Amino acid sequence: MNIEISSYSVPSGVADQPIGDIETREGAINRALAAYNAACSDSSDFPDFAVGLEGGLETTTHVENDQHKTEELWCMAWMAIVGSNSKTCTSAKAEDDNYTAIDGKSKSLTWGYAKTGSFLLPPQLCELVLNQNMELGHADDVVFRRVDSKHGSGTVGVLTKGEIDRTEYYVHALKLALIPWIRPQLYLGSA
Repeated sequence: MNIEISSYSVPSGVADQPIGDIETREGAINRALAAYNAACSDSSDFPDFAVGLEGGLETTTHVENDQHKTEELWCMAWMAIVGSNSKTCTSAKAEDDNYTAIDGKSKSLTWGYAKTGSFLLPPQLCELVLNQNMELGHADDVVFRRVDSKHGSGTVGVLTKGEIDRTEYYVHALKLALIPWIRPQLYLGSA
C-alpha cells in the first residue's frame, strides 16, 4: 500500500484564541475541510483522510466559600477527521466488523471527532489571556520565557516537565476520532 502524507497550513476560520467547545470544534472542522480541499486541488484523486486540529480554552468560574469568584481557563483541543468509506480508509477496521467497503476512492465523506483531555492553566497564564487578550502561545512565551512555544512542546509540555508534549497530547484524540473507520458497520452502515 502506497501511503502519502501531505500537510497544509490552512486557516481555522475562528478566532486566534478560540474559547469554548463550539468555536474550537468549528476551527478543527474548518481546518480538516480546507486540508481536504487543498489535497484535492493538488491531485486528480480524492484524499483518503484529512485531519484538522484546533486548540482552545474553556472558561469556568470557581467559587470559594460562596464569596470569592475566580475565572479559570482550561486548555483543550478538538480533532476533526474527514474521510471516505473506501477500503483504504477502513483497512484497519475491527476484526469482528462486517462492513464491506467500496473499491477505490469515494466522494462520499464521513466525519470523526474527538476532544483531548483538559487541564487547568496557572493564574499567570489566565491573567494574560483573559485580561490582556493574549493568545495562549504568546502568554506561554511570556510566562516561561520561551520563543514560539506553540510550535514546540506547547504549554502542556512545560507544565508537565516534558511528561506529555504537544504531539503526545493530540495522539489520544486522533485515535478516538478514527473510531468511525475502526467500527464502520456502526458508523457508516452498509456500503
